[in-house]
Amino acid sequence: MIFGLSRLNSYIPRHCNRIARFLNSHRVQQAVISSLTYTSNQHISTPTHSPSIKPHQIFCKLFSIMAENKKEVETSTAPAASIEDPTSKSATSNEALAINTAKDKGDANSNLNVSISGEDNANVNANANANEKENGSKSNKRKKNAYFQKKAKQKVERQKNMRNTWKSRTDAEVHPGSYADPEMRKMFNVSIPELDSTDDNTDGAGTVKNIKQEKKDDDGVSGDPKDKDKEIAEDVEKKSQNETVKKNPKRKVALLLGFKGTEYVGMQINKGQKTIQAQVELGLFQAGLISKSNFGHPNKYGWSNSARTDKGVHSCAQVCSVKIEIPTGNYNVVREMINDQLPDDITVADIIQVPRTFCARTARSKVRYQYMLPSFALLSRAEVASGFESVLGSNWKDRSLRTPFSQNELKLLREKFAQHRASEDNLEKLNSALGKYEGTNKYHNYTSGKASDDASAKRYIQSFTVQESVVDKHGVEWIPTLVVGQSFLLHQIRKMLSMAMDTARGASSLEIMDTSFSDKYININTAPANGLFLDMSYYGHFNNKANLSTESKLDWHSDEESPAHKRWKGFKENQVMSHIMDEEQAQGNFLTYLFSQDHHVRYENYVALDVKKGKEGNPSVEPPSIEN
Repeated sequence: MIFGLSRLNSYIPRHCNRIARFLNSHRVQQAVISSLTYTSNQHISTPTHSPSIKPHQIFCKLFSIMAENKKEVETSTAPAASIEDPTSKSATSNEALAINTAKDKGDANSNLNVSISGEDNANVNANANANEKENGSKSNKRKKNAYFQKKAKQKVERQKNMRNTWKSRTDAEVHPGSYADPEMRKMFNVSIPELDSTDDNTDGAGTVKNIKQEKKDDDGVSGDPKDKDKEIAEDVEKKSQNETVKKNPKRKVALLLGFKGTEYVGMQINKGQKTIQAQVELGLFQAGLISKSNFGHPNKYGWSNSARTDKGVHSCAQVCSVKIEIPTGNYNVVREMINDQLPDDITVADIIQVPRTFCARTARSKVRYQYMLPSFALLSRAEVASGFESVLGSNWKDRSLRTPFSQNELKLLREKFAQHRASEDNLEKLNSALGKYEGTNKYHNYTSGKASDDASAKRYIQSFTVQESVVDKHGVEWIPTLVVGQSFLLHQIRKMLSMAMDTARGASSLEIMDTSFSDKYININTAPANGLFLDMSYYGHFNNKANLSTESKLDWHSDEESPAHKRWKGFKENQVMSHIMDEEQAQGNFLTYLFSQDHHVRYENYVALDVKKGKEGNPSVEPPSIEN
């Protein structure tokens, strides 16, 4: 059978270009020829003779071979009888290249001579070169894919090792700031019978010692086998009893906390410090809402809080999300169970079940703080100097800031300043100064460790207003201020109040406040912490979700008649605000602040520093003198 490749291609659809190039390759041609067998009398002499096997049968035969082998076809070719190079001088363009191949299949042997024209051979060579280029590009792509796959596997292995290392560390050791740590219990005299009995079997890090070695005798031989059998039987009985007890379901809830931070070093759990989080965790464990295996591992029960308060700062609406065991569907009963285990200065005002993906920190949209300052904090520098001079003497300016006031001095100073009432001019200046903070500004001068070009130093303040004044039982007038913002930096609110108070009493000016938002550095003092408390946490974006019911919304400020709002308001007025007033009466924190602030203004003088050189520069505006 003699046929050209162009005739075979005519039976292939035009869109099958890849199949056509595959059939034109020399190797496939040899595979087709060697796979077809004919008898000796089926010799075809001329191209015009009709072949006994049609070209489409050759096409089907080829794909049947490819389906059976699924690999590259290995052909065994016999030595060609004569191969004439069409490019030689003796060969003409019409001469054909004769290829004689033979293949044994059973007892039938046949020879097939195929004549291919010179033009078809040139096409074969061109297609072969194209296939080689295509195969080369494919091999490069395969190499690149293999490289990226290798890198991806290495990344997955690194992440897996990091997770395993982190899990092994967290499973082996409890948090050093939790009361699950024996050292914390000894430091603060906290007794937990369930854990104190196991302290002898644990080391300092809270990990279990190897008790098997301690049970062995001195000669290395274990105890009596009968005793072991008894212990095994007792363990089996305990396990069977534990299996019959049903475990309470775990639910993710949001706790509305209120606390007085005078006795605590902030909200966040910290090693060797008495914190609110550690105390609440202890209460949850003693109430049976956190298992023994999870106690001391905040990551296991998904702890998160909406804000981090500083040392001595109070709160009325700190929201914490935690996964606890719920013994009953009545959350008021659960709230009472927790409050029974908490001290008097910490309370849970409300419990609301939330989705398991809820995070108190990230879901919060904004927060409101309240700062209470006494009216005598707005006295001018001349009036403050006159009051201190009448009590401490004429040399009061030479007194060291580290020397505390005696009880007699505090009593006389309170009598001197307590009867002061803020004028309308003072309140108007204070309100104007607080209005400077509204909007987005750079607060690198109102915190520590922030540069002027740091993007995290920018904060958005929604509002900062003065509320109606109140008079406590000691006769001191207090001015409440409310600030609402998305988030705040360390000491930011207290420094903002310090600058606003100095502006209202004439020790600073609005121009200096504008300078504090520039790239220059200004030394700003920090107001006392006992006047600040977290007033309300807002979850507007979370409450706007369509699938939330009214009971699941975290809204404690809209409905004033709700029981949760009444509990929040009662704790705010009866616990936090009254505590701030009594604390000032006993300790005189704002009197000490005024004494140190006069030294601060007199010596530091709000001198701006050059950012690049780090040297003192000429301030744009000088603060008023003490005579004013």
